[in-house]
Amino acid sequence: MALNPGAIGAAFYDELRQHYSEEEIVELGSFVGMNIGYHTFFGTLKFYPMFSPDGRLISQEESVRLYGDAPISLQAARA
Repeated sequence: MALNPGAIGAAFYDELRQHYSEEEIVELGSFVGMNIGYHTFFGTLKFYPMFSPDGRLISQEESVRLYGDAPISLQAARA
């Protein structure tokens, strides 16, 4: 959705309607949109994950050491 919104067409929504009501589809879309915006915004801040791969809460400095110059989520956004 974020990388190619034009690819989301009637068939996508027809498939969703087989499982969800219109209200649920709107709620899902709102949730997805909010999360895409949230992660895009935090990507501009170079915000790193708060947790290590083993689940420990870590500082931004330790996260940079663990995840490198840009975590995978930010690298994908740059592609």
